[in-house]
Amino acid sequence: MRNFARVFIAAVLSSTLLYASTEEELKADLQKSLTELGEVRAKIATEKPLLGKKIADLEQELILLRRQQRLARMSAEGRLNDMKALSKNHAIYTQDANYLSAQMKQHAVVMGTQLLPGENGEYGQVIEQIATRGQDQDLDSQVDALSKGVDRLEQLLGGFKTQGNAVTEQDQVLAGEFAHLGPATWFAANDGSVAGPVLSDVGAKSVKVLDGDKEAIAALLGGKEVDLSIDVTGGKARAIAEIQSGFGQLLKKGGVWLMPILGIALLSAICGVIKLLQLMQIKSPRQGWVSEILSALRDGRKEEAEEIAASAKHPAGELLKNALQYTSAGADVVEEVIYEQLIGVQGKLQSWLPFIAVTAATAPLLGLLGTVSGMIRMFNVITVTGTGDVKPMAGGISEALVTTLFGLIVAIPALIIHTLLSRRSNGVVQNTEKLGLTLVNGLRKMNQG
Repeated sequence: MRNFARVFIAAVLSSTLLYASTEEELKADLQKSLTELGEVRAKIATEKPLLGKKIADLEQELILLRRQQRLARMSAEGRLNDMKALSKNHAIYTQDANYLSAQMKQHAVVMGTQLLPGENGEYGQVIEQIATRGQDQDLDSQVDALSKGVDRLEQLLGGFKTQGNAVTEQDQVLAGEFAHLGPATWFAANDGSVAGPVLSDVGAKSVKVLDGDKEAIAALLGGKEVDLSIDVTGGKARAIAEIQSGFGQLLKKGGVWLMPILGIALLSAICGVIKLLQLMQIKSPRQGWVSEILSALRDGRKEEAEEIAASAKHPAGELLKNALQYTSAGADVVEEVIYEQLIGVQGKLQSWLPFIAVTAATAPLLGLLGTVSGMIRMFNVITVTGTGDVKPMAGGISEALVTTLFGLIVAIPALIIHTLLSRRSNGVVQNTEKLGLTLVNGLRKMNQG
C-alpha cells in the first residue's frame, strides 16, 4: 500500500512538473508569435503607402494607356474635335480664373481706399503686396485680403477704436483716438480740444474732424452708452448745405470774370434809378390845359399863356412856352418849332437807357466768356490729371457755371427795366407831341376865325 501511494505521489508530481514546463513553453511561443505579428504589422504599415502610391501611379498609367489606345483607334477628325473641346474648356477656365482674380484684386483696392484712420498698419501690408505683385502671382495675397475684408466687416459691425491723426476745420493736425461703428466715425483729440464726427474722403491721406459733442464722444470712447447722431453721408450733406447757402462761395468760385459783370450791374442799377426818378418827376398836365393857353392867346394875354404853359411839370410845358414866342409868325412856324424842340425832348428822355440796353446785352456775353475760360481750365486739368477724380476740375466747372448764372441774373432784370423805362419815355414823348399838335390845331382855328 505504501508503495502504491509512493508511486501515485511520484506520478502526480511528475505530471505537475510536466504541465508547468508545457505552460512556460506555451507562453514563450505566444510571446514570440505576438512579436512576429507586430513586426509584420509594422512592415505592412511601412510598405502600404508605397504600395498605394505605386497602385495609384499604375492606375494613372493605365488611364493614360487606355486614352492613348482610344486616341489611336480614333480618326484624325475625332482627335481634332477632342483637342478643340479641351482648348475651349481651357480658355473658359482661364477666363473664369482671370475674372475671379481681377474681382479679388478690385476688392483689395477698394478696401484700401476705405481704410479708416489707424487701420493702415493692419491691412496696408496686404494691399501693398497686391499692388506690387503680378496678377498671376498674388492669388494667396488676394485670398488673404478677402479674408481680411470679412474680418474687418465683422469688426465694424461690433465697433472698435484706433489711434491716429485728424485735421480740424482750422487745418490743425491733432493726434487722438477714433471710435468706429459701421459707417460712422468719431474722433477725440488727446488734449481734449477737439471732438466730433469725422469726414473722410475716399482716397484722401488725411481725415477731417467736424465740431461735435465733446462730452458724449469722450464718454463713448470710455465705453459708456451715449446718444449720438449719425450722418450716413460722412459729413458731405453738411458741406453741400454750407456751399449752397453761401453767396460768398459763389463769388469766390466765379473767378475774375465776375468783377466786370458785377461792375456793369452796379452801373446799370444806378442808371435805372436815375432814370426812374427823372420819369417820376413828370406829371401829366391837367385836363383843359391847352385850352386855357389858347383862351389866353385869344384874349391877347400872351404872357399869361406862357405862364400857364410853364406851370406844367411836363416836357410839353417848356416846349409850348418856347413855341408861343412864334405865334405871330403863324401856325406853320409854331409847328416847325414844336417838332424841332421835340427832338431835344426825345433825346433827353432816352438818356441813360442805351447804357441799360448795353448791360442787358453784354452781361450774358461776359458770362459766356467766363464759361469758355472755365472750360479751358477744366480741360487743362484733365490733360494733367485725367478724368478719374473730378475734384481738380471743380474750379473750372464752377467758374464756367457761376459766370453764366450771374450773367443771366444781371441781363434779365436789365432787359426788363430797359423795356419798362423805354415804354414810359416813349409815352411821355407821344403825349408831348400830342399836346403840341393840339396847340397848333387851335392856333389854326383861331387864325381862320
